[in-house]
Amino acid sequence: MNIEALKTMSPMVWIILAAAAFISVTVIFNKAIKVLLKLAAIGVVLLFALYFLVQANVISLPTFGN
Repeated sequence: MNIEALKTMSPMVWIILAAAAFISVTVIFNKAIKVLLKLAAIGVVLLFALYFLVQANVISLPTFGN
């Protein structure tokens, strides 16, 4: 994890990550949504957050192969 990249991240990425956190918390505490749908929604939010963190060079994913 690159701490310097956190300082230079675009404000749009911060807004997207904040929205992802808000959606996750809302889904977790919503009683009308079934457990399986909660897990699916949180999984999708985590994938989007991971994508934007990789694009901002905060996280580098391991490479496989040569």
